[in-house]
Amino acid sequence: MALLTVQRISKAGTADLIAALTAAGAAGDTVTSSNGLLVVVDNADASPHTLTVAAPVATVDNPRYGDLPVAALSLVVAAADTGVISIPPGYANASGLFAWTYDDVASVTVGVFSLSP
Repeated sequence: MALLTVQRISKAGTADLIAALTAAGAAGDTVTSSNGLLVVVDNADASPHTLTVAAPVATVDNPRYGDLPVAALSLVVAAADTGVISIPPGYANASGLFAWTYDDVASVTVGVFSLSP
């Protein structure tokens, strides 16, 4: 798994978002967890591809409702399309990283972005 670097988008913007992406890692990718991150996935393949963020725990204890299941997050990106997902802070793993995998990385690129003030 590759540790991706967060790219900050300033008020000047990003003119070529796709050029700012890197090849998706065959074993998945990670980024240091933080609020407000956007994971951008570009799928230039002829088939759809899925990014999956594993649930960090199976359940959480809610004082009012008891144990509630925590589901994995998934983003299906259609063929020749681009998708964006934001990962909630509670999905950080024990190492403080957001980690995800792909069903396939053929023609898939990815980047992590945040908005700078």
